[in-house]
Amino acid sequence: MTLRSSAVRLAALLGLAILLAACVDDATPVGSFDPSKPCNGADSQVMKGAYPDLEAGLPTILAGVAPTSLVSGRLCSANTLGTLYALGIHETHFASAVWNQGGGSGIQLTLMSADGLTVANVLESYTSGAANAPKVHSLKTTNVTVNGLAGMRDDIENDDYAQDVVVWPAGEPGLMRVVITSNIHEPDLQVALAAFR
Repeated sequence: MTLRSSAVRLAALLGLAILLAACVDDATPVGSFDPSKPCNGADSQVMKGAYPDLEAGLPTILAGVAPTSLVSGRLCSANTLGTLYALGIHETHFASAVWNQGGGSGIQLTLMSADGLTVANVLESYTSGAANAPKVHSLKTTNVTVNGLAGMRDDIENDDYAQDVVVWPAGEPGLMRVVITSNIHEPDLQVALAAFR
């Protein structure tokens, strides 16, 4: 799997098979690109320090542990943006911090930025990927409140893995917080949500 495709696959990060936007494979070498220039046909581009303002908005410690990776980048095509692309959102910038715990378990905190992003359309991009994954046998979407803000959550049963995706706004138009977990207990998810302010 290439870095471009792995940048949007939780499968690449945690050994799972659901297409999800703005996920980063912390086992794949990160390339380089010039964020001031167009994507030039790339599906995605990822590197450390690409968007330092977004990276600075991520927690650097979770339950006393530093992330296994922290990078930023952009998604630039229908292949990587999924349903967002059909809505006219043709480039999103993101930063992701990953706590990869091995064995298909982990937590990812992501900030996504683009004109037109909403809680509903960001979650839909994840929901659509999950709904089309061959091993998903349960998918439930609910409205939630995170740190006093209205958000949405997907609870996904994917083969032997329980996965969660939570999306809520980050305080300015077009900026969203996303927490993705796999094989994580609910108290650990709540710790991640509380830490991401």
